[in-house]
Amino acid sequence: MDLKQLTAFVAVYEEGSINRAARRLALSQPSTSALIRGLEGGLGVALFERLSSGVEPTEAAATLYRHAQRVLAELDAARKGITGDLDVISGPIKVGLSPTITRGILPELLPPFLERHPSVDIQITEAFSGKLFDWTVDGELDFAVVNIPVNDRRLTTRRIAAEPVVLICGAASGRRHLQGTRLGDGEPLKLALPWSPISLRQLLDRFIHAGSVPVARMVEMDSLPALLDFVAESDWVTLLPATCATRDLSGKRHVVQPLIEPDMPTEFYLVHPARRTLSAAAKAFADAIEAGFARSQERWKAAVKGAR
Repeated sequence: MDLKQLTAFVAVYEEGSINRAARRLALSQPSTSALIRGLEGGLGVALFERLSSGVEPTEAAATLYRHAQRVLAELDAARKGITGDLDVISGPIKVGLSPTITRGILPELLPPFLERHPSVDIQITEAFSGKLFDWTVDGELDFAVVNIPVNDRRLTTRRIAAEPVVLICGAASGRRHLQGTRLGDGEPLKLALPWSPISLRQLLDRFIHAGSVPVARMVEMDSLPALLDFVAESDWVTLLPATCATRDLSGKRHVVQPLIEPDMPTEFYLVHPARRTLSAAAKAFADAIEAGFARSQERWKAAVKGAR
């Protein structure tokens, strides 16, 4: 067993296809197949069943995959340790963030982070959690922050924040800013929501289908700024994590109300490929995001307490 074989095996296992694994590794299909056959021959076991639609891992493959992830992560850590990437905060990093973060905490945390770390170059991609999840699995991102729990062996996952969903509407709505509201007690809502097949929408849809959030009409948008502008200028409302509102708690443009019922906690998770370790620069930026969430929650709790 050698490193090329192990790397090819992990790619085939994760992609479920030798052709897709070959494209990911920038190898030919015959070369990738040869690496897998050589690994199977050395181990004396079949790792995949060849199907017309791809490959199906055997039990032996599942066992090897768990060990292979640790081996590749340790080798990656060794490489970064030798080159200094585990200790020196420098170099490029690619990060995926949801619109909640890019609006709510990024403008505050990014300038001081870049000032403290002039040798770090950051490429930030904004998308909803589903796309960020896929790009992280593919290794296109060093890490992403998503608001869905992830149960995937390909990723290392850590919860970094938990906060409530709040109601946000226009200042002319007649609702009292920062006063708690019970959604089930009022008229059905004209509800504007972020569009995404997964992530926050899964949580909201559960409450809507259960009848805890009465809805008169619904509109979906895939742009958070456009959604917030829309509710600010109309009689529609939206439901979003509190962080979306903590930089605008004056009540002049948006009225924000904590939910008494139903209680909708949402969580945010840091995810990165299990076969890689975070560089010092990536870890420092992840820590800055976690601290940004903590500051946002402190502002939210202080504002709600002060309004009582």
